[in-house]
Amino acid sequence: MTPPSPPRHLLVIAPQCPDLPPLSGLEDVAESLHAALLDRRVGGCAHAPHGIDSFLTGASVTQEQIEKAVRTAAERAGRAEAVLVLAFVGHGTTLGGAPRLFLMASDSRTDTRTTVVNVSDLLAQALDTQGIQGVIAVVDTCHAGGATPDIAALDAGVRKGATRLSLLMSVGVEEDAYGLAFTRGLVRVLRDGVSGAGEYLSAEDVRQAVNAMANTGARVVVADGNPFGAHPWIARNAQYALRGRALLGPVGRQDLTWALEPLGMDVPPASCAAGLERLRRNLDALVNDGAYSIADMTCAVRVTEGLLDALRTTELLLAWPGAPLTSDRIRRAAAAVGGATCPAGVGGGELVRDCVEFLRLRAPRALGSSTAPLARLVAALAVEDGLGPDAPQLSAWAGETGAVLELNDAFAALAERIAEDRLRLVVSLHAAVADEWPETLMAWLLDQGEHVAHEEFPCSPTQSGVEQQLKTVLRWATRRAKQAGSKLKRVEIAASAPLLVRWRPEETDLGLRLGVMHDVVLRWSDRLSPPAHLYWINDYARERLAAIAADNGSGAPLDWLGKQETRQPEELARRLQNGFYERALALSHRPHRLDELLERLLAYTPIVLWPEGEGELPDAARDSVERYWHRLPGEFSAAYRHTWRQGAQARDTAEDWADLARLRSAWLDTEWLDFCDWFETRWTDGDDTQ
Repeated sequence: MTPPSPPRHLLVIAPQCPDLPPLSGLEDVAESLHAALLDRRVGGCAHAPHGIDSFLTGASVTQEQIEKAVRTAAERAGRAEAVLVLAFVGHGTTLGGAPRLFLMASDSRTDTRTTVVNVSDLLAQALDTQGIQGVIAVVDTCHAGGATPDIAALDAGVRKGATRLSLLMSVGVEEDAYGLAFTRGLVRVLRDGVSGAGEYLSAEDVRQAVNAMANTGARVVVADGNPFGAHPWIARNAQYALRGRALLGPVGRQDLTWALEPLGMDVPPASCAAGLERLRRNLDALVNDGAYSIADMTCAVRVTEGLLDALRTTELLLAWPGAPLTSDRIRRAAAAVGGATCPAGVGGGELVRDCVEFLRLRAPRALGSSTAPLARLVAALAVEDGLGPDAPQLSAWAGETGAVLELNDAFAALAERIAEDRLRLVVSLHAAVADEWPETLMAWLLDQGEHVAHEEFPCSPTQSGVEQQLKTVLRWATRRAKQAGSKLKRVEIAASAPLLVRWRPEETDLGLRLGVMHDVVLRWSDRLSPPAHLYWINDYARERLAAIAADNGSGAPLDWLGKQETRQPEELARRLQNGFYERALALSHRPHRLDELLERLLAYTPIVLWPEGEGELPDAARDSVERYWHRLPGEFSAAYRHTWRQGAQARDTAEDWADLARLRSAWLDTEWLDFCDWFETRWTDGDDTQ
């Protein structure tokens, strides 16, 4: 069970005292503790704002500086309603036989009470600070047991004892501590976790683990005077298998097995991050040993680092700071940014893990960066939720995975794409009668769904007449787009089923083909003003789109119709009328009288695909639809452009594009339905208000 998670603020204090022998390794050990407590996967503390230091160490840390830092940290935590995590590491003493711990600062003197830091008094002040959600304190000094504040006195304080304390002390009040053994053991326990413990480690969990590992005699004091406050925890447990799932998915286990085989190593039974971290350290040691080839070692290290990146990304997504993530959001985003087909039959953490592993280990790299696909995934989800790259959780993830530039690039690319998608030009041929060409083209320029401009363009009722006037439409729309401070990229052509079958508007000659500079999407014009007997088709289409979005089956959410179905029109009609087909429909061949069949299918499904050429559609073309489903219909335009450029340099996906270009489509989405609703309720009633 995940406890409430208020923010966690951190302050680590580790002074050297010139009046006493120097503590060997103090600065390094304290820095390791500070880093572990800041690690999002371990201590979960927030990084301090610019200008505020959460780590004080060395021989220049004075008594006044320590006391001021603790009080300031408590006040800041109180204002943020945060938990304050404090650590005191260094020399400690008792004075005059009183069972109180005094920390020795750089200007402290062993025989002068006014120069030492009263740790228990500072803890009491912090606990009695308004707004603070609790204090977690770690003390590693001689006589550390004397750090316990007067709990009874807090009942008479400002907060009347309504506060919480978890205090870990390396030794008792009459005992000495040696060699920073407790802090060294604590760092190791925090990093490696505790077997058999829960997702979060309590002070008692940590005490037992450190005592067993470092042979110390650590003490714990827990005071709970706030029944409504956050349950205190020291760290996340690195040995806790997130959400009950296996750490490695099929892709991760397969790649790691392959990478370790040349080294004669088996995949460790890693059920937690600590297992992968240990494997990484072992590989580093083998590299230095020189017993294996550089190529084999490099491969093993690369896969292990990739799995650690995947784990960090999975953890980020499972604790996503934006709107709740759904399986559909994950599937759409993963497929769109890296071509990943998330496995069917899994959900929750397993779905996230498997998609993330594919993107990190198998997806094509962008400009040589292995973390770019993950960055594009994170950015895509973040933009949906209005999050930027400076969101604390996102910037922390980028730092941990070394993907800072990749994340910034991903956000920049999305911003450019959003700007390109801002404007849409709708050109409708709905004035056509039956399968004839219209005498008028109607055009609307939409800015994020809002109607910017409308115009009617008379034309000759022929294909050449329509295409000639289409040039005028594009010129008009381009000029209006510039006035709106944007660029027109997307053009939507609405036509009858017979015209959709025999016309390729993206090939219209504007000097350049229309589809060279624009993404062209084909719509069925009958949805603009459905005939009386088909009044229900747009409402039904919304239901079908919702079903398609919720489809968690393997592959694209569409059904392929073969000759067996199309040669039995009455049976096909019965199935359509009974709601048998809940997904998109695609024809695996081009049947006789396609225009009549297409018109029937378009009334029952929001999306229909059919082959451009005669004969059976090759399996490769069907596979390309599966691969690019979440990028359609836009990817059709890229595929058509590729076929026009024959011989021009193309991406690694050029072969897939050639297969995809064999298909035509009539596509419906919620944007088009919204426009159809507006058209039917306003335009047909004579309201053409801009």
